[in-house]
Amino acid sequence: MLNVLIPLSGKNSFEVSNLNSFPRILTEVEGKLLIERAAQPFKQLSMDKSITVAVPKQEAEKYQLEKVVTLLGSDFQTCIINGNTQGAACSALLAIETFELDEPLIIASFEQVMDFDISSLIQDFIDEGVDAGVLTFEAIHPKWSYVKTNKQGYVTQAAEKMPISKQAIAGLYYYKTAHSFVEAAKSMIQKDVKTNGSFYISPTLNEIILNKGIVKSLSIDKNKYFHISDEHALESFEVRISEERDNLKARLVERTKNYVEAFNNKKISEVGEFFSLNFVLEDPAIRCEGRDNVIDYIEAIFNSHDTLSFCALNIFITDNLESIIEFKLTLGDKTLVGTDVIRWDNDLNMISMNAYLYEKTDG
Repeated sequence: MLNVLIPLSGKNSFEVSNLNSFPRILTEVEGKLLIERAAQPFKQLSMDKSITVAVPKQEAEKYQLEKVVTLLGSDFQTCIINGNTQGAACSALLAIETFELDEPLIIASFEQVMDFDISSLIQDFIDEGVDAGVLTFEAIHPKWSYVKTNKQGYVTQAAEKMPISKQAIAGLYYYKTAHSFVEAAKSMIQKDVKTNGSFYISPTLNEIILNKGIVKSLSIDKNKYFHISDEHALESFEVRISEERDNLKARLVERTKNYVEAFNNKKISEVGEFFSLNFVLEDPAIRCEGRDNVIDYIEAIFNSHDTLSFCALNIFITDNLESIIEFKLTLGDKTLVGTDVIRWDNDLNMISMNAYLYEKTDG
């Protein structure tokens, strides 16, 4: 079991402003709360996991965070922390008391969005058997924490708010066991290793290295990492997401048009390329599951009619990124009118299509 811990206890985590009366993590961006977007890569981890979000009692009650967190998914739970702590490391130590200490641990943040699959990266740490690991991106600003690495990509030093290299930590820390983090954090606190009066997570890597542990660094695409630390960063993220959604809608319109063209030209091989492996087609006459079965069904329609015309009267893209085709379908001397509702996956392959149609008569 992989334990994921998200300490939400920093002094800036629950700041509000004249523009936003709720903390940034509860800001809605294109129909999703920021906390939902931040949680997504952890929800998608392809391994057994338990995700704990540690929140101060006062803020948990004020913003109903226990309810919000549990709605993120069945793997999510909260840990309520009483009073203020001296930083993320202290909050993590308080929350970790209920964990299985021999299991792997990830410590991350919900003030960041990683718009990529992290499963393979975490699996890399696990498979190599390293004692700890971090994800990094290129930067030089002193607001980040940093690591130095050798030629093999192993960390030789970590520093908080100090650019000792161009490898900034992307707010995610992996530990081979929760116990190794606990021991490193306790050692760091005993040495009073603080930055701006707080105990941060990054110096625990130095304690592991001093104890002859191996810490690995894996680089990520900076363009897919968003740290929402202030109102300016939030505004930039909102613009980015809005632009991406507009671009995706435009691509879906074009992809839908291409499907209509392939169907109208009775090119079954091209039509089949739009379907995902488990594609489901449902119309008034049949429910057909699986790409190959749907292809056979459509091909039989093509072969049964010398005359076929499929015309899209209108194409709409919903906020849920579904295509809606209002169409007229001519099969021989029969004319059908109706609507196709198409769901797509992230690769813009069709997941399902629901067809609603009826025969058009002169009356």
